[in-house]
Amino acid sequence: MPYQTLTNIRVIDATTGIAGPYCGKMLADYGAEVIKLELPAAPDHSRDVGAFPDGIPHPEKSALYLHLNAGKKGITLDPSTEDGKRIFTELASQSDVVLESFRPGQMAEWGIGYHDLRQNRSGLVMTSVTPYGQSGPHKDYQFTELTIFASGGGMHREGLPEREPLRYGAEIAQYFSGTTAAAASMIALFGVATHGEGEWIDISMQECMAGHPHQAGRRAPWIYGNEPDPRKPPRLAAAGMREPYAVGSFHCKDGYVSFLPLGSRMWPQLARMIDRPDLIDNPHYRSADDRTERREELEAIFQAWFNDHTRLQIFAAGQREGLPCAPIMESHEALENPHFRDRSYFVDLMHPDAGSLTYTGLPFRLSDTPVAPNTPAPRLGQHNDQIYADLLNITAPELAQLRSKGVV
Repeated sequence: MPYQTLTNIRVIDATTGIAGPYCGKMLADYGAEVIKLELPAAPDHSRDVGAFPDGIPHPEKSALYLHLNAGKKGITLDPSTEDGKRIFTELASQSDVVLESFRPGQMAEWGIGYHDLRQNRSGLVMTSVTPYGQSGPHKDYQFTELTIFASGGGMHREGLPEREPLRYGAEIAQYFSGTTAAAASMIALFGVATHGEGEWIDISMQECMAGHPHQAGRRAPWIYGNEPDPRKPPRLAAAGMREPYAVGSFHCKDGYVSFLPLGSRMWPQLARMIDRPDLIDNPHYRSADDRTERREELEAIFQAWFNDHTRLQIFAAGQREGLPCAPIMESHEALENPHFRDRSYFVDLMHPDAGSLTYTGLPFRLSDTPVAPNTPAPRLGQHNDQIYADLLNITAPELAQLRSKGVV
């Protein structure tokens, strides 16, 4: 195995769901030894989330679980028991990072909170990923992606103004929180290398969404002028100071394309793209204000051209003119995209239960660090024998006894 950036960093990943496991996945992708810890009687609930091969639910075949836990080793342990507490403490004493997503205060109740664990390893980093953080009146509240997105301020302006607000598609809040947790863990590890002391990192998914860069500009009217944040039609909301008639998604001959021209300076390119250079000096459309006032006319002109062209034809025409535009691809089309293929972004992994599946690659690349072959997500408790024997010198009879007691 070639040396990677995080080689020799050991991480105990005692998280479930998406945010915490994605944090662990990012660390594993760059060489950390990440040990996925699941409760023997209550494994990671992402195992129950589809899609599944052939549509048949199976705890070892969840696409979500397999994606979030590729590259990790897997053990089972119940840290609420006395034996489990002792074993967890010993594992943490030989690790650099502990990731956890239990309810606030749970690990301290078990005697394995941050202040307990750092007694045996002062340089330990603990990263706690929870919906609302370790403190505050909402810290014990339940959550879904919808509630995090709503309470973080992200939903108010999404969707049509005459309809109910919408959240973004997919689990943006949880993945963004996982990315933030990975970055925070690395910052804390840098601190350990500098002064030797670990940190307890408190990640609130709600705060991650409230602080998302997309939200900062939306709060500016209220922060600077106590002006409410109005709901607008999506195209006008996205346009801002840009060209609203050419912002957003448009239907075309074989699907949809997306545009976001960067200001009035791109008006000539837009006109040339649709083979209408005569529009450039048309007095009705000369200024940005003129074009905004007559946006419905321009939308009709643009839409007529889109209707006669395919996504790739529009993409090529837009790129020739230097316009930010792209075809809206379906999932299978993204897998077959020639640019992704040229960069070998998607990779295939063989899992003993799920078979060969295609996975996303690394989110960023390092110039002088080779990419090591990845391994499939572990089966439940797959590495119990190896981890407990190699790290803690637990014998096979001792492990069998722990298993009979439900500890592992």
